[in-house]
Amino acid sequence: MGDEVLLVGTDLHKAYGGVVALFGVNLRLSAGEILGLVGPNGAGKTTLVDLISGTQKADKGELMLANRRLDGPASQRAGMGLARTFQRPQLALELSVLENIMVGRAGRRHGSAGGVIWGAARGMFGRAVREDQLAVIAIAEELNLDRLDRPARDLTLGEQRLVEVARALAQDPLVLLLDEPFAGSDASGVTGINEVIRMVQRRGHGVVLVDHNVDLVSALVDRMMLLNLGRLVFDGDPQECLSSAEMQQIFFGGGTAPVD
Repeated sequence: MGDEVLLVGTDLHKAYGGVVALFGVNLRLSAGEILGLVGPNGAGKTTLVDLISGTQKADKGELMLANRRLDGPASQRAGMGLARTFQRPQLALELSVLENIMVGRAGRRHGSAGGVIWGAARGMFGRAVREDQLAVIAIAEELNLDRLDRPARDLTLGEQRLVEVARALAQDPLVLLLDEPFAGSDASGVTGINEVIRMVQRRGHGVVLVDHNVDLVSALVDRMMLLNLGRLVFDGDPQECLSSAEMQQIFFGGGTAPVD
């Protein structure tokens, strides 16, 4: 884990009507660090990821990525080096596995979905495809993704998740945001996603991992943040988090929130 700080969130607040989802949460992610976000349903984990990625806008607070302010839309933030997955895979079901992963590669090159379309219209993909295809095939091979010509609609949920993670990796992100990537995955899918996380770490980039399986998360991450009722209640060593009074109270003594 390096000394360079990639991502900083300061005093982040978010409310939906009269329901407050996040109360002044602070976040810090260093180069080569894997950070786990855990907490009960409704703790605010996905809300925090949404604020970082730009799919939701914070009511208050500041986000910085590699010393640049994050305040634009999600497409702009992707061009700055953010990539994310969703609780429900967001794939183009009519496209093949290879094409879905290449959309991520092309999106990084052109900066937005509109840029991808513009590039295609200008014939730019003809030049880019030769190098991008090789890179995408290499990623697929590392993740044991075969039959790249299969349409995404024919994949299991676990396979779709792995393709979405591969697409995010193809963007070569500075920070990879993974929201429930293991849900529905079999053992090979879990292994593949673990490898993606380690690949990002080896590149000296950062990962924010959200998952309900705290044992799985704690075995992977360098640091763990525990959220409850929209507040950060623990930030530190994963094993200390698991044995903390806060963790015991939340998971065995009750305490949930209505918004995630």
